[in-house]
Amino acid sequence: MNYLRELKAFKDWLLLNDLNTSAIALWHTLMAINNMAGWKERFNAPNSTVEKLTGLSKQGLVNARIKLIENQLIEYEKGKKGKAPIYKIMSLVNSVDQSLYQSDDQSLYQNVYQSDDQHLTIPKQKLNKTETKKEDDEAGVKTNPFQFFEQEGFGVLGGYIPQKITSWCEDLSEELVLEAMKISVERGKKFWSYVESILKDWAQKGVQSIDQAFADQQRFKEEKTKRFFSSRSRQGKPLRYEKLPDWFKENNYKPEPVEDETYDFEAEKAKLQAELLEFKRG
Repeated sequence: MNYLRELKAFKDWLLLNDLNTSAIALWHTLMAINNMAGWKERFNAPNSTVEKLTGLSKQGLVNARIKLIENQLIEYEKGKKGKAPIYKIMSLVNSVDQSLYQSDDQSLYQNVYQSDDQHLTIPKQKLNKTETKKEDDEAGVKTNPFQFFEQEGFGVLGGYIPQKITSWCEDLSEELVLEAMKISVERGKKFWSYVESILKDWAQKGVQSIDQAFADQQRFKEEKTKRFFSSRSRQGKPLRYEKLPDWFKENNYKPEPVEDETYDFEAEKAKLQAELLEFKRG
């Protein structure tokens, strides 16, 4: 099952069919869980996990599940004792014209999880990222935004984020969405709102290719460097010089030297005493 094609097909399906927000959230969540499980035809998904990812209550989950079953979007089998319910997502791509969803990508999703329990398809242990990337590179598999989102620790794909990713892939391109995610990782901002801020900036600037995105990043770095040195130069205040008056320059004024006289205290004392004695005799 091709994640991106299914998301596009589901979006087109919603244009012609009515489905409440709870059912939409559940469909996206089941797609995300199946992605983590490695795209199996049938997979287990505990109610507690589904409720947590969708934000639905127990009854809300039941109602949303009924809607998906009624619209033939999923098949559902109630879990037996000690076993989680079993789901099967019905491919919408296979039910429409295949030419609408042709892609050069061989496979947008790979099985990056392993589990000792063959019946429980919710992943228990994630493969080493380096090993997975190496295997993908050797096989010539192209990493996509959905896979990158989970592998790099942005979070778990729920009902809302996949819709946003798909929308941006359509508005710009899958390559630009992936590049925005890489930039976010490099800057230590691994959250979707930061990725979307980059995409909005590119959209406003008319960036349409990876080369244009690289050029924009280069300009950003150069401007940041200029601001840095500009702020550093402003930190040191220039010396203040007082302007000399014109008369000082014209008259070539020089202060008169003060004679270096030594004050004789005893002599001055004797002199005062003599004057005082003379005054008394007066």
